[in-house]
Amino acid sequence: MKDILQSVGFVTAIFAVFGIVLGILAYISGSWAQSQLITDAEGAVEFGPIFIAISYLQTAVIIFFLGPVLAAVIGGLLGSVFPNPKVALITGGAGSLVGFYIMSVIALGLLMLSKGAEADQAFSFGQALFPMIVTGFPTAIMGALISALSSALN
Repeated sequence: MKDILQSVGFVTAIFAVFGIVLGILAYISGSWAQSQLITDAEGAVEFGPIFIAISYLQTAVIIFFLGPVLAAVIGGLLGSVFPNPKVALITGGAGSLVGFYIMSVIALGLLMLSKGAEADQAFSFGQALFPMIVTGFPTAIMGALISALSSALN
C-alpha cells in the first residue's frame, strides 16, 4: 500500500511540475498576445479582444491535450515498477487523474493571471472547470491502461 501511495504521489508531483511550467509559458504567451494585439495595437481595438479570447482558448486546449500524453509517458514508466497489472492500473489511473487536475488548475490559474482588463472576452477560470473535469477522465484512462500494459509486458 505504501508503494502505491508513493507512486501516486510521484505521478501527481510530475503533473504538478508540468503544470507550473505550462502555467509560466501560458502567462508569458498570454501577456505577450495582449501587448501585441491590444496594448500596442493601434486601430485594432475591436479585433484585439477576439484574438486574445481565441489565444486563451487555444492555450487551454493545449493544456488539456497534454494530459493524456503525459499520462501515457508516466504510465509507461510507472507500470514497469509493478509486477501486478491490476495494481499498476489503479495507480496509473489515480495518479493521472489527480495529477491532471492539479496540473490544469495551476496552468489555467497562471494563464488567468495574465488576463488584463482589455481581454474581457476571454473565458474565465470558472468557465474552464467543466471541460477540465471532463478531460480528466480520458487522461486517467490513458494513465491506467498504459501502466497496466507496461506492467504486463514486464
